[in-house]
Amino acid sequence: MRLRTRLALAFALMALVPLAVVVPLALRNLRVTLSQELEARSSAAVDAAQAVLLREQAEAARAVSELATSVALEEVAQSLHAGAPPADLASLAGQLMESRGLTVLALLDASGTTLSSGHLPARLGDPAPALLAVTRESPDGLRPILVEVREGEALREVPALVVARPVDYGALRLWLVGGRRLDTGLVHQLSTLTGAAVSVRTPAGELVALAGTASPPVRERTLPLGQAGTLSLRLSEASAEEAEAGVLRAFLALVATGLGFAVLLGLFVSRRITRPVEALTTGARRVAAGEARVRVETSASGEVGVLVAAFNRMLEDQEATTRQLLATERVAAWQEVARRLAHELKNPLTPIRMSLETLVAAHAERNPRFDSLFRESAGVVLEEVERLRRTVDAFSRFARMPAPERAALDLSELVRGVLGLYATPPAGVTLVPQLAPDVAVEADRDMLTQVLLNLVKNAEEALPEGGTVWVRTHARPGEAVLEVADTGPGIPEEDRTRILEPYVTSKPGGTGLGLAIAARICQEHGGRLDVGAEPGAGARFTVVLPR
Repeated sequence: MRLRTRLALAFALMALVPLAVVVPLALRNLRVTLSQELEARSSAAVDAAQAVLLREQAEAARAVSELATSVALEEVAQSLHAGAPPADLASLAGQLMESRGLTVLALLDASGTTLSSGHLPARLGDPAPALLAVTRESPDGLRPILVEVREGEALREVPALVVARPVDYGALRLWLVGGRRLDTGLVHQLSTLTGAAVSVRTPAGELVALAGTASPPVRERTLPLGQAGTLSLRLSEASAEEAEAGVLRAFLALVATGLGFAVLLGLFVSRRITRPVEALTTGARRVAAGEARVRVETSASGEVGVLVAAFNRMLEDQEATTRQLLATERVAAWQEVARRLAHELKNPLTPIRMSLETLVAAHAERNPRFDSLFRESAGVVLEEVERLRRTVDAFSRFARMPAPERAALDLSELVRGVLGLYATPPAGVTLVPQLAPDVAVEADRDMLTQVLLNLVKNAEEALPEGGTVWVRTHARPGEAVLEVADTGPGIPEEDRTRILEPYVTSKPGGTGLGLAIAARICQEHGGRLDVGAEPGAGARFTVVLPR
């Protein structure tokens, strides 16, 4: 930690200690107050929900009672007593249910068989044990139960508040069972009234209805609904936390103001003391980042001034040493290139010289075979001169490679076009393309064509007795991949690490620059050329480019 920072922190600590004692006490009292207020809100929400349920119960009970004593049901009972059920009996419950705003209504006989159902019309003639239980256990009060309703193609049990009322005609007794489902409409009403997230679940835990949201953390209160399940109210504690956060922000603003003043005072005091040391630190970081010609310019006296002067002298010595090392490295690099180029040029000179010496000797001896010797030697000389030309041309391309002219292209389309126009495999060699769609790159088309042709040519030349060459493309996150693999003898392990270096080749008459140029083209595009090979298992060259 810097000296200036230490001084500033010391001043800040002096201002922070009193605030550190006051703030926790104030926050604790605030939490207690907010917790009490939230508890009062949750109790009020429960009371409001209970009041709504009681009102719903009263309205449903009144509606069912009025229907049970209505003229319509009296006529139905009369018809059934006479043994002639009315024609509209099946739809009667549905019409009565809608007229009274109910969501559950069924007409049962004394044995519990459904004569008419508004909430489940398909159950005519079926027993309804859950509704019949209401007539026997709670004939006067409202009871929460699970009733079956159809949702889409499936039947589902949902909670409902129902009441049963008898319909008598002579010795005939019918039961009218009706009420209201605890559905989304009622839940929305409760959520709007209480400001809570309200949900209804069956005894099995299945969510039936949900309204409103409560940002975590939440405080939950539950109202039991008997066999019908539970009704939950979830009140968000986010508002209490926001209030606490607001008070905390105010305290923090006060703390920040005091700390800021203390830090400024500390910085003002320590600035004149620490400025030379910080200048040295900045200079050292610039040197570590590779910046050249760094100088520390600051006014200092005493031991610090001596340290600054020594640092500047050290940088001057380092700069001179770096220049010498760079010059030495450049000389060594060109010496290596010259050595390898001389080696490549020396090989063709030997047969040229031997051919010329043979011609000179035959001419001096007036050898009658001079003409045939001349033709043979001329062919050898021309062949070796052509080899020299190829070597020089390859070196020239390697040394003066132009910058790539990038354009958007599909790597698979490029490979397909190049293989279709240029790739004619020798006899016995099978060329198998495996190209993925949409492998997009930005690259120089001509340069990538040169790389592909070089890799395919090398693969074909590695199969003198025939085999298979695969050309594959695919994409992976952030990269496009072009792979050329063959079934040839592979690359020996000792040559694998040097195969991409200039003038390294195992082919007779090769220049050793083809793969070096291909690797450099990949580097110019921000990619790389990877070599994968196992002796006896073929070679694999992979071009990886950024997408």
